[in-house]
Amino acid sequence: MNNDQYGAPQHELNVLSSLLRDRSTVNQLVDWNRPDPQYWLTPDHFQTAWLQDAYRALLSGGLDAIQERLRAYPNADPATVTADAVMATMALPYQQRAAAGDPTAQAALNDSGYWAAVHNAVRQMAQPTWPASAQYARHDAYVTVRAAQHPSTAKDVPFSLSRGRANSNDTLVQELAVIGAVLNNPARAQQFRYTPSSPDASPYWLQPQDFADPSTAEIWDALVTGPDPAIALPAATDPTLTPEQRAAAMIQHVTLRLDYSDYHRSTGDEGAKARREANANQVIATYLAKASAPDFSPNPDNAAEYAVSFILEPSIPAAVEDLAGRVRDHGLADTSLGRVALELSTNEYALDQLAERLDAAPRTLAGYSQQQAPTVAPEPSEGQPSYTSRPIERRVLLSLMKYPSQLQSGPSSTLAAQDFTQPEHAYIFKAIQSLPPHAAHDPWLLTNQANQLARYDGAPALDFQELNNISLAASTLDVTPADQGASHLVTMTVRRTARDASSAVEAAAKETLDPRALIDHSRAQFQQATREALRHHEQSVPEPAPYSTQQANVA
Repeated sequence: MNNDQYGAPQHELNVLSSLLRDRSTVNQLVDWNRPDPQYWLTPDHFQTAWLQDAYRALLSGGLDAIQERLRAYPNADPATVTADAVMATMALPYQQRAAAGDPTAQAALNDSGYWAAVHNAVRQMAQPTWPASAQYARHDAYVTVRAAQHPSTAKDVPFSLSRGRANSNDTLVQELAVIGAVLNNPARAQQFRYTPSSPDASPYWLQPQDFADPSTAEIWDALVTGPDPAIALPAATDPTLTPEQRAAAMIQHVTLRLDYSDYHRSTGDEGAKARREANANQVIATYLAKASAPDFSPNPDNAAEYAVSFILEPSIPAAVEDLAGRVRDHGLADTSLGRVALELSTNEYALDQLAERLDAAPRTLAGYSQQQAPTVAPEPSEGQPSYTSRPIERRVLLSLMKYPSQLQSGPSSTLAAQDFTQPEHAYIFKAIQSLPPHAAHDPWLLTNQANQLARYDGAPALDFQELNNISLAASTLDVTPADQGASHLVTMTVRRTARDASSAVEAAAKETLDPRALIDHSRAQFQQATREALRHHEQSVPEPAPYSTQQANVA
């Protein structure tokens, strides 16, 4: 939900408003369970620049400055005094940078219209009539964090934790059993902890995206994995409360979180709007209360084993297919091949994290299956581009035969045999590479070398007619420099490899039984696509047109 008047998401505005109206709100934003308590909502989580600056200012002395000014001017309008204090604190780092000669900070300080607009916005947010409850600021803050970490592509939908996949009533019951076991005893959340290799990764091997149902995914995040989780509430471990009372406190926290998330989605997500109108989250609370009973599953202490068997392992084929789709999208994107390689490498990292989580879980079938994932990509379906051009391959070869020195520099220097899709072309290219320049001009020597290399490799016999046609063309036709054709072949190889890797992984996801074998196979396919893009990282398709003056100013 976006507030067009202030040009910012409503959840970000609500967090600031709650802090401005009630200083004690800041305590909701601290992770008190750490040995060194820290804010779990940081300035970087705000996507609106002026709100990011305002939040940073409040945490670095602004809250104290507000109290001092209110005491100094008891008869003044509190909202105006609050805005004055925030502006003074916000301006301080700009003043320090401007004094050091930063021209950007100097320009910002001189923009009186900007400061007046921010002052007015802060004054409005400090009014007691602002439509947000400071008591529940933690839930607006949660949406702010998740919108920064898991942004949704849908308009007016701040974040998305999970893409739902086909599931049955049994699946939902099994997912609720895992959630209910933790509600019954928050100490069971320790079964899901591990030490990830990345300091930025979650310390829980079971993540929201592993759940088949989007609702249970968000419940798990609100209960365990997300910022400010229900299991960290004081009531969750209060020894003076009964297990039912502790579960009720956590369920209230979870359902309030679901309510706030749906509220901030409601203008862009009809499902969220319908849930709010039907009061569906109260129905969810009833189901969670039932799931928290100790007899909901055969043995709640087996929660981790339930999670592996019914949630994590079944989720991996869908997760791998999603990554395969990203590989295809990035591989076919009209951007530099260096950028393609960077995007493809993020998929490898995602697979590594997935493998690490799976290895940390208590798997009962680890290493049992000997099935091998298929390694060959299916043939492209009819109507799909082949990403091959044999006429261009011939033109490049003819140019290289006449001027082999082109292989020493420029786009032609990154060519490899796999850039030529016809065997005869690939072996002629290998022959050009292996012969001295004066011999590469000679069609007899070149043809003989290509045939010899094919025999050494154990490849099928090369087509005499194709070799003869190329030799004849080389002796009779004028040629152009190879660089433009080489760039095209390079780009086609990257796209073809990305497409084939994606297709092979999607096929394996439908056939491979062992999720660990599927991850390893997918990694090998993605690595091949990444290597191709890195091999040609200096090549690119045409860059987009330069920004116009107006676009540059906006940027």
